[in-house]
Amino acid sequence: MPHTIRYNQEDRIIELHLQGLIILNEFKEVISEVADAVYENHCLLILSDYRQATLKLSAFEIYDVPKIIMNTDTPSYISEREVKRALVVTEITEDFHFLETVSANRGQPVKLFTDVDKAKAWLLE
Repeated sequence: MPHTIRYNQEDRIIELHLQGLIILNEFKEVISEVADAVYENHCLLILSDYRQATLKLSAFEIYDVPKIIMNTDTPSYISEREVKRALVVTEITEDFHFLETVSANRGQPVKLFTDVDKAKAWLLE
């Protein structure tokens, strides 16, 4: 799954852009790379752009995503509950809504948006 991760110094946000089909094994690698960016940039704000991607995860896999994030190798002083994630999608589908809900239920601040500017504003508030 093609993706890019970059640290936006102006806004102090990690920006993740995903393309193509999102399948679990590749998604785990992306989660690990994002965790590395969080650590390297001392940044707890993530803007994930899914507008050019298609979520191809089962309900069970979606349910496990917050657990995968929680178990990703990061320094002990960084908690997944401190990392704020805005997910930008073309349309708020049932799968993305489920991901938002299970993340919130595990104490991970995640919110869905269809507008990048509104997502950034939420991250920065």
